[in-house]
Amino acid sequence: MYKLYNVKAWGSLSIHCLLEEMEVPYTNIWMTPEQVRAPEFRDISPLGMIPALGLPDANTIYESAAIVSFLVAAHPDKHLSPELGSPAYGEFMSLLHFMSTELYPTNTIAFGESGYAETDGQEAFLMARARERADGYWRFLEKRLSASGPWLMGREFSALDPYVFTISIWGRPSEEALHAKFPAIAKLAAALRARAKLKAVLEAHGVLKVGGYGA
Repeated sequence: MYKLYNVKAWGSLSIHCLLEEMEVPYTNIWMTPEQVRAPEFRDISPLGMIPALGLPDANTIYESAAIVSFLVAAHPDKHLSPELGSPAYGEFMSLLHFMSTELYPTNTIAFGESGYAETDGQEAFLMARARERADGYWRFLEKRLSASGPWLMGREFSALDPYVFTISIWGRPSEEALHAKFPAIAKLAAALRARAKLKAVLEAHGVLKVGGYGA
């Protein structure tokens, strides 16, 4: 059985959704930000990162994109990614890593959590530039969804969709503003919120309704 180390409305939301969609056995371990920052948590997640997924062999994997990659490979029968090794799977992995390495960290900086600024002025500059860049990344996803949605892989729901949804709830200056600018992203978020399997998870994280993250 898996163990999900989870903080409400953090990056672990995407993995929580994925585990529910897969209907695989897991134990959910709610944590506070203070518990995540405690030195003891480094014994579980060496970099102190959420999400962390405990495996049946007592090892733990971290980094949300790595966990997504692991779960779809470990449970191909759940059909939450294209067939492993297929051209479509290569496309799936390209989108996953694009979101992980470009959109996710840029969005974090846009939130004012860069960790690089020494002054308020520097932080404001970084936030403004990051929001510009994040908008470009959202525009790329908007174009894809508009052409071949409603999901990132077209007509089939996949593990990519909870991932992009999770990032979208942190939209700057707000989730509502992100939806107004990118209607295909808004459509995906609404469709995900309508999935019966995910209602309880989204309620638990406080994001079943638009704007719940910032409430």
